[in-house]
Amino acid sequence: MIDDRILYTGQLVYKDIDFTFVFDGFELRLIPPKDKRNDIYFNWLMIPTTENTYVPNNLILEESFLLGFCNETSQNIIFLTRPKSCIGNNNTVLIVDVIAYIVCKQKFNHINQIAFNNPEINAIYPINEAYSIKCPVGVDSDGVVTLTTDDFDSTTTQKQFFSVESKEITSYFDISREISLAITKPPLSLNSSLIFEFTPTNDYEFMLRLWYIAKDFLSYLCYRKDVYLPYAKLFTLYNDNRHLEVATLYIVGENKCMRLDDIEKGHYIKQKLIDGYEGQILNDIAAGELYLRHIPESYESGLHKDAAKFVMITTAFEWEFRRNYPSGVSKGESTKNAEKQAEEAIQHLIDNSQGKLKSIYKFLKKLVKSDSLQSEILQINKDYSEIIDIFGQNLYSLNNQPLVYSEIGERLSSQRNHFAHGDLDKEFIDLSLLDLIFLEYIVYAIQLKHYGLETIKIQNAINDLFHCNAI
Repeated sequence: MIDDRILYTGQLVYKDIDFTFVFDGFELRLIPPKDKRNDIYFNWLMIPTTENTYVPNNLILEESFLLGFCNETSQNIIFLTRPKSCIGNNNTVLIVDVIAYIVCKQKFNHINQIAFNNPEINAIYPINEAYSIKCPVGVDSDGVVTLTTDDFDSTTTQKQFFSVESKEITSYFDISREISLAITKPPLSLNSSLIFEFTPTNDYEFMLRLWYIAKDFLSYLCYRKDVYLPYAKLFTLYNDNRHLEVATLYIVGENKCMRLDDIEKGHYIKQKLIDGYEGQILNDIAAGELYLRHIPESYESGLHKDAAKFVMITTAFEWEFRRNYPSGVSKGESTKNAEKQAEEAIQHLIDNSQGKLKSIYKFLKKLVKSDSLQSEILQINKDYSEIIDIFGQNLYSLNNQPLVYSEIGERLSSQRNHFAHGDLDKEFIDLSLLDLIFLEYIVYAIQLKHYGLETIKIQNAINDLFHCNAI
């Protein structure tokens, strides 16, 4: 359940002064006691220059979090802030920028588990596959409906592992059951969760880091950034290795509208298609090795391609190509010999020149072995045809065009260069838009193949995610 409060108040000690705080879910205001207002104004917010002369001071926040006691919950509330950010003010009321906040349900010594729940997770790890229903129909029906849930082991995925800041994280999906006797609630509620477990800690910045990783992971599986993830539940260990929910982490600005229509249409990759590889994907996301910058803000925005998206998608392809082909495009011996001779010739020019001319020759030497976008596309044709041809043939045949990789590479390369170099006088290459859509499929094929997924699983993932209707 998300935090629907719009106002928290309480007490918070900052720099040995007992402030009253007011927090509306976005802005944290610290109100000083009357006897400290002059001290804050003349010693914090102003800097003396000469006698009786002051100039404004940029008050810098050094702390990564502030701990307060909340009147509404009678428990602690923790505000995660931006260290080194400027503290605003309205007279002597301090205004602090808050990234996230933790509402505590009870006292705890540490956190060792964080759980994420949202509609996307319910779809990615489907709750409708965790139970069976018996409902007799017809004239002999007695109206008795039997719903049986599967056991915990069969509704929990195999544990995976990844690293964040040299700390090992255990990850898995599971399905929780909530039983209620209240009239206003359903008697049984099922919800899927993405769970991260780690060594007990009170490092709140680390917990926020895990939220960002989970958000990127779900965005990757849904190919959109607007996945609904405004909060996460925090747990601590107690009695015989059990977990107790002790707090909730809320992310400022993330409580937006849920995109249920995208979920209902099936625009996502199910967990069963990446089963056993979740840890590798999460590890690359945590390390910044999986390219995600091209993912659109929403499914709708992803349908509209502009110059920026064109460049970002082609960049995503080249990033993933270099990751999977560190030595570049495979070349024959004649090409290698020609490149060697060209390097030697340019090196001779470098050795016998100076100044700007020497810098130009050095730049040219770097280009000798560099691969063009067109040559990279041709390499993908050789190595990934079994996976991607089915999508390319379907896409291009729908538009009465042939699937020719050399032409795809040439069009993409030319149009990308027009955008990147600001050649606005060049006519847009119409078919390059079709090529760009195909390139989005290729990027996922390269990424998923990198983790070792079977061909049929990669194809099903692409088909589901982009609704290709090719399988």
